[in-house]
Amino acid sequence: MTMRTSSRTVTFLRPFTLSGIDGSQPPGTFTVETDEEQLDGSSPPAYRRIATMIRLPGRPGSGEQVQVVTVDPDELSAALLRDRASPEALSRGAPAEVGPESAARPAVGPGEPSGRSAPNLPGRLLDGWRYWAAINPRAPAWIIAIVAGVLFAAFIVAW
Repeated sequence: MTMRTSSRTVTFLRPFTLSGIDGSQPPGTFTVETDEEQLDGSSPPAYRRIATMIRLPGRPGSGEQVQVVTVDPDELSAALLRDRASPEALSRGAPAEVGPESAARPAVGPGEPSGRSAPNLPGRLLDGWRYWAAINPRAPAWIIAIVAGVLFAAFIVAW
């Protein structure tokens, strides 16, 4: 099977914790690597994620320069989203954790039947957008470029 590894950097502005990592980690910029294997018989080629790892500073007193820890990519995205959450949003009652499981199921307020959506739709949409942007860091720039191109084309045609 064909393997590929992609690498990206993530920046935490505040100390953070992830399961599988002892203690709180300091803020900073870290490298995240994702290993994927190609699925057989797929056209175009499709890949399945095998592992996601983050490079952290070595533990004090251990002599390690760097420690590489396997992490859950959804947990990492949720931690990045929590790190970016403004204190005002948290004081308004916005959820502290936003992950794919909370984006997929409808939020239900206290005393609300489970079939109805929560009244804070704009807040939920904003939380979903933040989660999506944290997972796809380059996508918002592409969306802006495409919208600008369409507006430019419309201007030229209308002229």
